[in-house]
Amino acid sequence: EAGMNLYGQDMDEDVTPLESGLVWTVAMKDDRDFIGRAALERQLAEGLERKLVGLVLEGRGVLRPGQSVLTETGEGATTSGGFSPTLQRAIALARVPMAAAGGCEVEIRGKRLAARIVKPPFVRNGKAREGIL
Repeated sequence: EAGMNLYGQDMDEDVTPLESGLVWTVAMKDDRDFIGRAALERQLAEGLERKLVGLVLEGRGVLRPGQSVLTETGEGATTSGGFSPTLQRAIALARVPMAAAGGCEVEIRGKRLAARIVKPPFVRNGKAREGIL
């Protein structure tokens, strides 16, 4: 519900902080050199192909890691998911094409179910964030 990245699922060695929505954790403005800086600078210059977003399932179902996410701009995949007791709905984090927004479908057990792309976190101060439901 807090929309926090889970290491090993939402991010790992193959995913940069930029692709995980964690650009604020990297100090790019100073002259310090660090492993991966060149790759991050290249991504900043060329733009990202994918981003981490929240998903809210419109109906009944369970969102789990590895499910296909179908958007108007291409395909992505859920990275983590589960049931939100606060929202009373299934939620997930997913990696999707940069231009993806609004409605999408998630393939669950051979069926395509409607979902919405939202900006995490899903819940703040124990309540649904505005615009999530």
